[in-house]
Amino acid sequence: MNFNDAMSAVRESASNTITIPEAWGQGRATFGGMVAATMFERIIPHIAQDRPVRSVMVSFVAPVAPGETDVIVKVLREGKAATQIQATAYQNDQPCAVLLASFGGGRESAVTVAPGEAPAFKAPDAASAFPYIPGLTPEFTQHFDYRYTVGTIPFMGSDKTEMGGWIRLREGSGQSVTVPEILALLDAWPPAVLSMLKKPAMGSSLTWAVSFVNTPEDCSAGDWWQYLARIQSSAEGYSHIESTLWDKNGKVAVFSQQTVSVFG
Repeated sequence: MNFNDAMSAVRESASNTITIPEAWGQGRATFGGMVAATMFERIIPHIAQDRPVRSVMVSFVAPVAPGETDVIVKVLREGKAATQIQATAYQNDQPCAVLLASFGGGRESAVTVAPGEAPAFKAPDAASAFPYIPGLTPEFTQHFDYRYTVGTIPFMGSDKTEMGGWIRLREGSGQSVTVPEILALLDAWPPAVLSMLKKPAMGSSLTWAVSFVNTPEDCSAGDWWQYLARIQSSAEGYSHIESTLWDKNGKVAVFSQQTVSVFG
């Protein structure tokens, strides 16, 4: 099941129970970007169209297995300008992920600070593709096209604290990009700290905070997007990583802050 089919199935579910699809695995768990995307998809019907998403925060409480998952959505507060909504995913009656999303309409502001321009990467066709190797690379990576331009792939013993390149969804809908697609594109990259390791080791997101700057209507998930991650600190088995995703026009779409557990 490709990404768009998975989201369609979530939208069509009339109950709180959704199905996390197979072929989106990441070790013993489902790819976190898919988990966050499905949870956000359940939130959408509760939001007024004039309130775009401003931030998403996710806590990955326990590994999410493929199969049936109950997602309970609760509107925490709906004010004059902002809405706060929580979605909690359960498997076997135990919480496995919690997502808090904030939405707000625009307003006049005396302060305007433009985000930085996209980095100067070499073209995707001139960059190294990340191969999908069944049984070796995570299962979900088959759905994405990666081109590394900064740093290295995982477990190469890099001495660089930056990693990134180009990415696109292999089976994009061709329609304007959605928030669930942006979450998937952003989280599809491996934690940058894994590139610094010299041998394979497990790593998983503990918490993830995403700030939305722009969701462009003239870009699709099948277009090339630029990604760059920087390791801010890493010690005692936890890494703190900031990252940015730019659209095909070189405009910032989102900023991300991630705390990653590293078992190696």
